[in-house]
Amino acid sequence: MRVFVFDYRKFKKQVLLLGTFFLCAVFFTTMLYQQQMLPTTAKKYAIYKVKTDKKVVALTFDISWGTKVPGPVLDTLKKHNVKSTFFISGPWAVKHPEFPKRIVAEGHEIASHGEEHVNLSEYNKDEVKKNILTAHGKIKEVTGVEPSLIRTPNGDWNDMVLTTAEELNYRVIQWSADSLDWKKPGVQAIVDRVLKKTEPGAIILMHASDTCLQTPEALPQVLEGLKEKGYTLVTVSELLKHGEGTID
Repeated sequence: MRVFVFDYRKFKKQVLLLGTFFLCAVFFTTMLYQQQMLPTTAKKYAIYKVKTDKKVVALTFDISWGTKVPGPVLDTLKKHNVKSTFFISGPWAVKHPEFPKRIVAEGHEIASHGEEHVNLSEYNKDEVKKNILTAHGKIKEVTGVEPSLIRTPNGDWNDMVLTTAEELNYRVIQWSADSLDWKKPGVQAIVDRVLKKTEPGAIILMHASDTCLQTPEALPQVLEGLKEKGYTLVTVSELLKHGEGTID
């Protein structure tokens, strides 16, 4: 007859191993659950276009220098009954107040192009804040408008720049259709590029600074071409009502 001998030490060792295994399983399960439950922080991005199927787009102009181009651009927009968004720099607004005032008077949207035309990502947070706020104060002083949209100089930004802008109640707006008018490629090249690059929800970049002397001649053809394609032109703020802003 075989006699069963209970080995307490062996049993205790097995219980400890099982207990350790169980505790490890609980620990890792808890960690996995907590990671799944933690809110994810989406990467910040500037708005380049709006997600929409409607043929609505925003025509925008950057201005930081000169007096020869803004007038003809505004004349053409008025003739075609088009409202646009103008991203203007603080120094230009103060130096040539008649143009920012006219932009507002004719129903266009005023936005900021900052104070100094520098890559903001190369500066610290306090300097970026100063740049934005200085331009904000000058634009408000001249036009009576407090802008809430900004196009960072050279289209340059990083997470810090976006966070700083957001803290100052600004949304950073870039573009999805670049006219490249500042390169002076020729009037027809500007027109063709805008018409080719434009799609529903697009934000179109043009310039009304005196460095872009071909823009006034190209603009009527751009407006006519877009309307022939069935596009409605609105300000950036109006465009943002049509869908979610996106980088894609």
